[in-house]
Amino acid sequence: MNTLNIAICEDTHSEEEKLLALLPKCSIPTSCTVFTSGEALLEAYQPQAFDLLLMDIYMGGITGVETIAKIRETDGEVPVAFITTSTDHTLESYRLSALKYIEKPFKQKDIEDILELALLKKSNAPSLMIQRNGSTEKIPFSQILYLEQQTHQLNIYLKNRETVLIYEKLSALLPELARQDFFSSHKSFAVNLSFVRYIDTELKCFVMQNGKNIPIRRESMGKAKKALENFLFHKTRGISQ
Repeated sequence: MNTLNIAICEDTHSEEEKLLALLPKCSIPTSCTVFTSGEALLEAYQPQAFDLLLMDIYMGGITGVETIAKIRETDGEVPVAFITTSTDHTLESYRLSALKYIEKPFKQKDIEDILELALLKKSNAPSLMIQRNGSTEKIPFSQILYLEQQTHQLNIYLKNRETVLIYEKLSALLPELARQDFFSSHKSFAVNLSFVRYIDTELKCFVMQNGKNIPIRRESMGKAKKALENFLFHKTRGISQ
């Protein structure tokens, strides 16, 4: 079973410990990163870094609702569950597409339910189907930074720094990749626009979030700029709606 990567944002140490004690008792395995303020979470946050955010609403400094509103400016997909002593912010949670509230004191069933919802969302994520080691595997497109063709071998670079090697032609996958916000900048490369920081026009490359430079053919520079602009426009429009 897939492990869920969870961010817990809770500024009360005793409540944090209760959550951390309940999670290992659930049937779904988890890996947790704890933040003690909304500011700390925002400073470290990167889109698609977590499978679930457990967000306390009432904290010192920026509130949980304000934190998630800021995250929604760049990530409209990450599942969120607010943890709280009150449901006064129900309407705001709907606006921010929160999965549910988890009321304090925490109940094991509530934690299990939200993990199941997050796992279902992760399992149903659009994925690239590949053949490897005699079996069919699926790699969520959201986990792929870029792909690189090297002779008869295709390297798929993932955001967890793993590299998946398969014997396939990049050209055969391009129609499917194009429907998932990938752009072929070069005959040997296709990048996930979600992980592009910017285009370096002097070096003629995409600068990725992991610092890697992906070359762009001179004749494709205009199309690359337009593709990134369109992606960012539709992403921002989708989050704001």
